[in-house]
Amino acid sequence: MNKILITLVSIFSFFVTSISYADVKIGGFMQSISAMGDEIDGGISEKFTRLDMGASTTTDNGWTIGGSFAMEVSSLSTGENSPYLPTYNAMYVQTDMGTITIGDSGDAVTITIPRVGALGPGAGHDGGYHAMFDGGMLATEGVRFSEAYYAMANSRITFQMPSVNGFTVAASYTPDMSFNSKSGITRNQGVFSGSHGETAHLALKYEGEMDGISYVVGVGSINGNSQSVSGTNTMNDLAATTGSIQITMGSTTFGIHGYDNGESFGSSADAVKAKDSGWTIGMNHNMGNLSIGGGYTVMEKVRGTRAQAAATTQTGAPADAVRQDASTYIGLGYNMGGGVNTFLQLMKDEHTVGDPSNDEADPTMLIFGLSLGF
Repeated sequence: MNKILITLVSIFSFFVTSISYADVKIGGFMQSISAMGDEIDGGISEKFTRLDMGASTTTDNGWTIGGSFAMEVSSLSTGENSPYLPTYNAMYVQTDMGTITIGDSGDAVTITIPRVGALGPGAGHDGGYHAMFDGGMLATEGVRFSEAYYAMANSRITFQMPSVNGFTVAASYTPDMSFNSKSGITRNQGVFSGSHGETAHLALKYEGEMDGISYVVGVGSINGNSQSVSGTNTMNDLAATTGSIQITMGSTTFGIHGYDNGESFGSSADAVKAKDSGWTIGMNHNMGNLSIGGGYTVMEKVRGTRAQAAATTQTGAPADAVRQDASTYIGLGYNMGGGVNTFLQLMKDEHTVGDPSNDEADPTMLIFGLSLGF
């Protein structure tokens, strides 16, 4: 009995000693999102409400080793966490050669490419607040208005090199895109998922300045194994490209972003090939605590033969019909200080299914957001 107690005390002491050397920080983010408008069911909701914890320490050889954990704390959204960032659970090792991150984290393309869609107050369309009230998206494939699997917190390894002469390179390896912070840690025998399999992300960014104008240019590629849905192995391999340019002149920032997921979400046996692509333009102007901005974004999808035949929402449109979602927005943001931010954003969404007999709803929304970071 004494031996058991001694062993338990030793184990407990080990964990306490291991944790005590790291500097721990705890924070979070709370918010309320309200909307009203035409052709939507307005009301009050929230997104990205979360709790964060992080710790780091320096080893005897000079490496910095740390980790962070973030989870959504929500009574309104489904589940306790989400596969999309900022949900996060990963450790990192930082050396002079670069930083290696292991765990549920963002991929190399997500963390490297400038995010033009977030330029407007309230994160533009990138925050996805309008999609909380507009459920009529027709061209969504995995994520909205961005490259395949954007901002998903999958179980992966990412290596990011230090910036050299303005250039930054990052690469990620994901064993299986179906495992993320929402799916949990369980690994099954056999892969039958609606996601692609092992995936490699590669991204390059360049930051520079010329005549008082600073700019950031980023390009990325995503490649991986085909999907495996109920044992079907005829799905196309994952092959996506993306890029963006962001230019800042004084207090004003402009940007353009584009992506092409190609035929990644279609079948190799399709007579009509699947397609998925889109682009975004955005701007933001800061005036002290006040900011104004806006943008326009489009995404288009062709289902392809197999997807159209299997679709649960059949329409009179043929398989090669181009389904399109477009959003125009303008916003006003105000930083109240003390971690409190507000924004007011007017958005107009337009949906086209490629079938003249369909009457899609094209809502206009006025969205208000209030957030507190702590």
